[in-house]
Amino acid sequence: MYLFKTEITENRQLSPSISCLRIKAAEDFCRKAAPGKFVMLGNDNELSDPLLKRPFGISNWGNDWFEVVIKIIGKGTAQLARLRRGAAVSVNGPLGTGYPPPTCATCDNDNETLILVAGGIGIASIASCLLPVAANRYLKKPTVLLFGAAVENELVLLDEIKQSTAGLRIETITDDGSSGRRGFVTDLLKNELENSTALTFACGPEPMLKSVQQVLRSYNAQGYLSLENRMACGFGVCLGCVQAIVGNAGKGQNAKVCTQGPVFAADEVIF
Repeated sequence: MYLFKTEITENRQLSPSISCLRIKAAEDFCRKAAPGKFVMLGNDNELSDPLLKRPFGISNWGNDWFEVVIKIIGKGTAQLARLRRGAAVSVNGPLGTGYPPPTCATCDNDNETLILVAGGIGIASIASCLLPVAANRYLKKPTVLLFGAAVENELVLLDEIKQSTAGLRIETITDDGSSGRRGFVTDLLKNELENSTALTFACGPEPMLKSVQQVLRSYNAQGYLSLENRMACGFGVCLGCVQAIVGNAGKGQNAKVCTQGPVFAADEVIF
């Protein structure tokens, strides 16, 4: 884990309320980035208001940079999303436990489909399995991306993903039908699980993840969920991100999403 001050090198506006920041980082930091990991990001140009850093998934990275995707929700995200090249930021990371590598017990079957399910800004976490060169090992399996959002202009990063990931099948859906298909991303997941044995990685808001969990159970399918719990510290001190999970002997226990997650096996999360 690194704690350092650095600067923005690029800010790309992906939609009216969503921006992608490219941030300068040391090679050691970038080597430790991995799909599903995150950073705590602070605005050094406004030191006291808001005081706390905000958590963001690392969506992409290279030798000396990484990217995060920010949707404007409140004051803190608005400040960060509007930073321009040269603006100072403070970074804590890479943090957390990410998606399992393809060599794990549930990932050994190369013929098994890998389904990546993104809801809204959850695409940032899912993109970490697709965009970085370091993550290409995830694509040794047949892979499909299912992406749902409220409206079409929130279906972000698709151009970058298409350019970097040859052979990836992409299905999109929106709440209002503006993408050409109306419904929820779990509708697409049901269709996929009807036709194949699959391992699923999913990230999005809690109601979506709860629905993904229910779909996986109904098809007796394995999966992993990346949770978006609120965080204040990012390294297990504040206990602000605690999540109920199934513990030893099937008894419930509390887990720190920042250190034990944000990625958990789907069948162990208690919503």
